Amino acid sequence: MDTVCELLDKTLLQQLHLMEEKMKHELILESNIKHGSIHLAKSRYIMGHTSVSTTRLPVETSPEFSASTVCEETEIDNNKQLQVVENKDSNTINPLHWFGILVPQNLHEAKKVFRRTIDVVVDCVNLQIRLLENMKNMEALKQYKKLLTNDLI
Repeated sequence: MDTVCELLDKTLLQQLHLMEEKMKHELILESNIKHGSIHLAKSRYIMGHTSVSTTRLPVETSPEFSASTVCEETEIDNNKQLQVVENKDSNTINPLHWFGILVPQNLHEAKKVFRRTIDVVVDCVNLQIRLLENMKNMEALKQYKKLLTNDLI
């Protein structure tokens, strides 16, 4: 019975640490989106409001292309996780070319920030997966503890 209670305590502490880590990642995510948006706004100011706008983005009638980064599902220590990998497909294009050849440095910075943001989002998803697994473990331990207490009575 004591070992089950100790396991429950350790699982609960791990859950709290995972929640704290996820909150930190979400704050980083918010900060990255803010900084990336500021770089986009600066680029728009430098190039003009029509040069950096949604009209430059591809539409359904645009030629097909592949994303430059993709997420793959991997299994590490019997746990499913997502991982960001570079797409090696020959059909990928540089999204900065949608806005012209000579783009301001701020647009390059925005691209870097948003790429880091993708990594942070994937980390948040992996943390969420770990949180859900931990919750399942806690529920199983609670059920086991309940069975033990019913047997002792």
